[in-house]
Amino acid sequence: MTLTQLFAATGAPGSFWASPSNVHGVLWLAIGLAGIGFSLVLAKALKRFNGLVWALLGVGIAICAYGVWRLAS
Repeated sequence: MTLTQLFAATGAPGSFWASPSNVHGVLWLAIGLAGIGFSLVLAKALKRFNGLVWALLGVGIAICAYGVWRLAS
């Protein structure tokens, strides 16, 4: 499956994916969500929220915010 078909399978209109800003926004948002998920899994594995987990959570939130900003522009 090509990348274009994968994007079309999400149900978003073609004009949405035609904008490089939107594509980058979605990618940054996905990376940020993965970072947030990783920090929460790490917190569960360590059985506590230590400085590393809080730092990863903050970075994930910041990356998500950047992705949303890219989508909005």
